[in-house]
Amino acid sequence: MIRIVTKARLSRMAAEAKQARCRAIEVQEKADAMSSTYFRTVTELTARTIRAEEAKAAYADDVAMLRAELDAAQVPGEVVLLVRYGQQHSIHRSVHAAKARAVAEGAVPDGWQPCSGAPAASDPWATITFIFDAATDAFMCSVTPVLPVAGSAG
Repeated sequence: MIRIVTKARLSRMAAEAKQARCRAIEVQEKADAMSSTYFRTVTELTARTIRAEEAKAAYADDVAMLRAELDAAQVPGEVVLLVRYGQQHSIHRSVHAAKARAVAEGAVPDGWQPCSGAPAASDPWATITFIFDAATDAFMCSVTPVLPVAGSAG
């Protein structure tokens, strides 16, 4: 089949082809920009992931080191709470160390008695001993303070 193409038709076809090429270039440029953005984002996220994993590993090493130090530390058999006028003052490894601290702050060195209950607000200095209970993995108070019962007169 023979087809006769006129000059006007040929001109229109050339214009349409040029327009199609321009549109293809425009679409390709947008695709390249999107692809570039995508790859930059992937690269950035990959780098952030690597940094986060490195930080996690560093923290894991720190935690392991601290855990080992904690496990190696010997738990004292008892600790002593120094109380001043019924308020917690400081914690010590022994009654002797607690008394020494109180004396350094002006307490009388003689006449100390172990607490038989909760220290009163009028007591200038007192000590309460806490003993480590391995069965419960906790320190237990060697003194059982008397607590008021709800609804009672005392």
